[in-house]
Amino acid sequence: MNLLALFWSPIIASISLLISLYTLYKNRTHLEVQWNQDIEEANLDSIFLLKNGEEVPLNYAYFTHVDIINPSPRDIGFFSLRAFNPNTNQNLYLLTQKSIDLGLDGSLAIRRDPSGRESRLDIPESNSGILKANSITKLDLIIVLTGVPNDVNNLSNLDTIAVSFRIAKYILTNRDPFSRGIFRHYWYKGIKYDISGWQKRRLAQQQAQLSELERESKVPKQFQSLQKAVKSLIDLHQN
Repeated sequence: MNLLALFWSPIIASISLLISLYTLYKNRTHLEVQWNQDIEEANLDSIFLLKNGEEVPLNYAYFTHVDIINPSPRDIGFFSLRAFNPNTNQNLYLLTQKSIDLGLDGSLAIRRDPSGRESRLDIPESNSGILKANSITKLDLIIVLTGVPNDVNNLSNLDTIAVSFRIAKYILTNRDPFSRGIFRHYWYKGIKYDISGWQKRRLAQQQAQLSELERESKVPKQFQSLQKAVKSLIDLHQN
């Protein structure tokens, strides 16, 4: 009997250790992040907010997407989702349900493709949230380069759009080079999109759209929106 106990005890202990290690591995905080490697320079009025049948265009919008897979058996919270100019580390306007202007809250974010087909965008609720266990979270990211809180200085030297977020997992390596204070110790994922020359491209793009609208005699409200957008870009480019 003693020999049998001596034989089985280390085997049982080894099995228990393996089970514990496997459970620890399965329950670890782990995410798989798949960024869209391209960013789209959307045409004027092709991305807009829709409320009560009224369209509010988001001019100079950039559109991309991210899939976040949480394979763990528990929910994981994320925070500090941001778009920013890596040259200045100043935030750019990232569209979320919480960042929509008062009076427009509850609006749908819509994208109209070149063929005229419209689709609803799944923008984030805010810059923080929950990634559900054993699930995939799909986020459409809309960065807008005009209006508050963007300023001329932040846009004048802009050649790259960076996007990143963090989760509450303390790490010693692979820290966010753009974070400050205690936030730099937390796990992060990010991507950079090169938009060099965006001002000249946008100017040519919008002037072409204006010419087309003039030829087609579009409604005055849309025409005025385009005129205002092009004027602001011309002023920025001249500065």
